[in-house]
Amino acid sequence: MLRDNEKFYLPNLHHFQNDNTFYGSFRGLRFRVKSEQVEDADGKRWTIATLCWYGDYCLEESEVVAEARFPMSEDGYEQVLDWLEEQYRAMLEQSGPAPQSNDESLGV
Repeated sequence: MLRDNEKFYLPNLHHFQNDNTFYGSFRGLRFRVKSEQVEDADGKRWTIATLCWYGDYCLEESEVVAEARFPMSEDGYEQVLDWLEEQYRAMLEQSGPAPQSNDESLGV
């Protein structure tokens, strides 16, 4: 659903490998995707950290509804897309279809 929609956008893996952050939205689902270094028993490694929230407000003024981390790899990037799809479906199940908002009219 999201991958096939021309109004959904997520930068490619290279964006996150260069330690960049991306904030995005799609019909009421808001999300942040960024590179994040974590340390565990195997040492330090880079991940793609994601979180999402619903509504019209910025992250600081909202409640995060889900968070996840994925490997910094092509497979991890695909998992991010799958996860965002799951979060969008969960939002629809919870609240029904989101009305079109201003961000859609702007092509965002």
